[in-house]
Amino acid sequence: MNYLLTFLLSVPGMIVATTIHEFTRAAVSSALGDNLPKSKGRLTLNPAKHFEPIGFLLLFYSGGFGWGKPVETSGLYYKNRKRDTLLVATLPSLVNLFLGMIFLSLYTHLPMGNIYTSVILNYLCYYNVGLAVYNILPVAPMDCVKVLSVTLPANRYFQYLQYEKIIQFLFLLLLFLGLLGGIFGGITNFLINFLGKIFFIL
Repeated sequence: MNYLLTFLLSVPGMIVATTIHEFTRAAVSSALGDNLPKSKGRLTLNPAKHFEPIGFLLLFYSGGFGWGKPVETSGLYYKNRKRDTLLVATLPSLVNLFLGMIFLSLYTHLPMGNIYTSVILNYLCYYNVGLAVYNILPVAPMDCVKVLSVTLPANRYFQYLQYEKIIQFLFLLLLFLGLLGGIFGGITNFLINFLGKIFFIL
């Protein structure tokens, strides 16, 4: 399978993973009283509203690390800022994991009359789980940074912010040098196999 065809078959996985991730963030924040995502036109499943070219290309290059256009949210509307910020930061990845298992189930159990359908389902599973895995990294703009903002003591979080750009640069450099993709690809595949066994038992 040539490089161009591989890219084309992986596009649905990248689009679905990032769209669902950002839509979930917008939907959860909106449900908690935040009207900013809706006012910005982000409370939608339209992929064009969530597309971010650099994050999209990184998804393909790195095999999971990338992002959609981040949804702007405001904690000013939350009744419990710490709890609600954690929900907005973590639920998108949990939805990605669940969706990944749905696509894995389809890939495993549905009869495949076309190899391309099988490959597309495989990518739909992989990119959803991969996006969740990378979001545990404290690298902007991944969701872990939001988690740190409400779990770390204020002085520690501000210390982190001073080095945020350096951390991001070093991480992307290692990624482009090919030193991280294999590691996180292995973690993603392990998680797919582990969750797949649990998912199929339930």
